[in-house]
Amino acid sequence: MSGGQGESKAERRISWDQVELAPILKLKFGITRRTFALERRDTGTRAQLHFENEYARLVGTWKDIPGFGSRLSFELTNVSEGSIRVTRLMFPAGAGIHSYVASLDASRLSFLRNGYQSWSTVRSYLPKDKPLRPWLQLVSLASSNLANLPSNVPGVFSSEMYALITDRSTGESFLVGQDAPFDQFFYIKLNLYRHGSKQSYFELTYDFGRKLIPPGRTVSLSAIIIARGTTHSLQHRYFRELRRTAAPRVPAENVHGWSSWYYYYTRITPDIITRNIEAARRARDEHGARIDFIQIDDGYEEAVGDWLRLRRDFDGEMRRLADTIRDAGFRPGLWIAPFVASRRSELLATHPEYVLRDEHGRRIVAGFNFFWRGRFYYGLDVTNPRFEEYIRRVIRTLVGEWGYPYLKCDFLFGACLRGGTHHDLELSRAEVLRRGMEMIREEAEAATSDEVFLVGCGMPLVTGIGTVDAMRVGPDTGGYWIEKKGAILRTGAMVGVRNAIRNSVLRGPMHRALWLNDPDSLMLRTGGTKLTPAQRLSQINALALTGGLLLYSDDFERLAAETLAEITTIQRIAGECFTGRLLPWDMMEQELPAILLNTAGYLGVFNMGPKRGKTVHVPLSAIHAEAKTVNIIWDAGPPGDWNVLQEVWSGEETRPERGHLVVGPLGPFESKLFRFVRK
Repeated sequence: MSGGQGESKAERRISWDQVELAPILKLKFGITRRTFALERRDTGTRAQLHFENEYARLVGTWKDIPGFGSRLSFELTNVSEGSIRVTRLMFPAGAGIHSYVASLDASRLSFLRNGYQSWSTVRSYLPKDKPLRPWLQLVSLASSNLANLPSNVPGVFSSEMYALITDRSTGESFLVGQDAPFDQFFYIKLNLYRHGSKQSYFELTYDFGRKLIPPGRTVSLSAIIIARGTTHSLQHRYFRELRRTAAPRVPAENVHGWSSWYYYYTRITPDIITRNIEAARRARDEHGARIDFIQIDDGYEEAVGDWLRLRRDFDGEMRRLADTIRDAGFRPGLWIAPFVASRRSELLATHPEYVLRDEHGRRIVAGFNFFWRGRFYYGLDVTNPRFEEYIRRVIRTLVGEWGYPYLKCDFLFGACLRGGTHHDLELSRAEVLRRGMEMIREEAEAATSDEVFLVGCGMPLVTGIGTVDAMRVGPDTGGYWIEKKGAILRTGAMVGVRNAIRNSVLRGPMHRALWLNDPDSLMLRTGGTKLTPAQRLSQINALALTGGLLLYSDDFERLAAETLAEITTIQRIAGECFTGRLLPWDMMEQELPAILLNTAGYLGVFNMGPKRGKTVHVPLSAIHAEAKTVNIIWDAGPPGDWNVLQEVWSGEETRPERGHLVVGPLGPFESKLFRFVRK
């Protein structure tokens, strides 16, 4: 997987003076939006860009990133006499991408889409593929970004934060990505013309929401990175660069735990939690299961939003449960959805002014949840001073008085909904949510001497860089492969094991670069589940290979001894993979990768569908060469030498021939997990 023959590194590098930029500024006047072009001014130097109109001045500086690509940094200044409200800054960027795709057969290209938030679809598209937009806006609310929805048009692809376009015949890729300070949402749209004389181009967009900029004020924009290289090395270099520039929170050790959600859902009681604490203690003492925390999930509160009004069973019990968890040798964890409230919550009835509203004063629906009172739920205005007082008091109570330093913060997108008019007009949508998370961490750390650990979920990804310790990187899993209604609703974010695996492996390079990845829970149980044995094992193999958080969500009292014994093998593999880097090898070829390599020395080969007798050809020599480069990028040293692959669960050994491995035939949803050994 290399670039074109005879192509030098200098020729592969793309600089910003090769890209035609024609910025367009969108401003809001009352309820009216108007669009203004920014005219380019001569700076006398190729490294400096200057654009201006009667409202704003945009100054850009581009620099080479040694050994990687180019970074373009912008500052936007209000040069008018009054305040301006900026909604978007857009760049139709033509020449850069066209120079890359012009000489290529469009049918060989693929586009990697990174979705907006934890649950949003991540996948690659071929030019003929149609990126489906859900039929119902209600589905898009909780799975997509209404400001950057899929196009429903083949060849018109959108992404958030970063995107890859790959020549599948060579493995050479072009990357456009967002860099610090991550104060705006950033969209990349590819218009790929396969026929005719039109030039393919990227459209790059900064989304400010409705940020107000006072006269004379200058704001820094997220930098833009462009680079070229082999697909996996390029992707890992990008995330390594973000780790260098963005100062994220990356814990040194992985986290293992138990959650009540995927077995009990909201039907929990203190007795259920207590019994599972004891069962988890026995699993640790008798079977060597590592469990760091016990997390009480949704179901303890009277209604979402009413965090200090508890259900009758839990009233007066939260501190006792936390103490019981600690006495058993675990850390107490608690679920909260701090920036949304259900329609029938007391919070909304008492404080309707907390609800996020549009420019006409209408409440903004954030989504629909079958488990919650009133079903519908609303986003809350984090910048409302009275709501800030409330949520700070909630966090002080949960962490300080009740004793839960591990918080899973869910449905976080509710703080920065499209069209919301926040109390603080000077914050962008992204800045609003970052402020909310900073408030939570501030109060939590002030309330306890324990180490605070925050997990983001349903969270726009860039807002989590530097604010959370771990990030959910996929939709909810479950005791089933996929819900059939996902195909009807046309969303790749539908809950189930299939989509959770896809997102988790494709976002694998973010792990230990931006945060710890949370791929969601493993379903260990063999009864009371719709997963076939093959689907259950493929889930275990894929999640262990990611090296991310290792979470369980079963009734531990009901797990058989042989199932509990599996935990030691799973946690050993996941522990070793935590130190490696994940390469979803064929991610640009198909939606669900069949070949996953972790550079710690593990290879997973999967049949992710119902087809019988699938055979997978694994180009081990090429994979090993790319893995070596990726490890060098991360200062991890080259992966070890090997000449034998041992299947983890069966113990069978295989010797690859001439750097190639053939695995199969595989049954429906079957997988093989190999460990590299040298003999």
